[in-house]
Amino acid sequence: MQELYQTVDPKQSDWLRQTGYYDSNKEDILLIHGYAGGDDTLPIVVLRDAYIKNGSYNVWMVDWGALSQPPCYPAAVHNIKAVARCTGSLLMSLRSAGMRTDKLTCVGHSLGAHTCGLIAKNVQFRLHRIVGLDPARPLIPAGSRLNSGHANAVHVIHTNAGHYGEAGRSGHADFCINGGRVQPFCENVGFDEQLCSHVWSICYMAESLHPELARKAEPCSRRCPTGPRPGHRIGIPALLGQNTPLTTSGSYCVYTDEQPYCPKTPEGPGDPRCCLVRVPPDGTTSN
Repeated sequence: MQELYQTVDPKQSDWLRQTGYYDSNKEDILLIHGYAGGDDTLPIVVLRDAYIKNGSYNVWMVDWGALSQPPCYPAAVHNIKAVARCTGSLLMSLRSAGMRTDKLTCVGHSLGAHTCGLIAKNVQFRLHRIVGLDPARPLIPAGSRLNSGHANAVHVIHTNAGHYGEAGRSGHADFCINGGRVQPFCENVGFDEQLCSHVWSICYMAESLHPELARKAEPCSRRCPTGPRPGHRIGIPALLGQNTPLTTSGSYCVYTDEQPYCPKTPEGPGDPRCCLVRVPPDGTTSN
């Protein structure tokens, strides 16, 4: 079996033609990991595999792991501008070589979400769509934050708003999962429940790619709510994630206690890497 994974050579002007795998009829998905990530590492690899398994896409991954290693988070924040500049230059080259940018969606997690927005400032075309997965909050300068002006459609999924993730509205449509702040299934998992909530935005996005698992969100208040569930606004529910209509706008809420994209049976749809092991007070473990 021929290897499907290839590294783009930016010096080779006809790379798209020579690779033999690029299909201009498919939607292009550009995935950008967050702090302490990298190509072929968790959690972004879950989303990569979901796109490959559950649809027909050209999947591109930006590996900037060498510029985002712990413990230097401030350095990683600083480096997203350089990553966006280089990625934008590459996209311009690929566009000249035949890449259809009218079908390009940038999906970024945490710092990667803001990187998607900064890429928009470094290309001479309008980005089709950006999906921000719990865009990072700490130390992000105002001029580097993802906003609705960065693409024709900017959709944001909030799972840890106000802590690791941005609290305010960031896109045309903002989806608040379980209030957008802390995910209930992240309690008693044996590590930081805030970080768990932040990371699991990727599993919600991966889940949206499977037709049997896609969730609908109800219109709700202008920002991710706190306290008891608010009353829903009058409006039409919207699909969460990959299949959100491009014209969707406003804030939407989803409430669920289920772990997203975690298979309910050994052969069921999902990815076991999205399943958490709970640690009860007695110290024993259970799924």
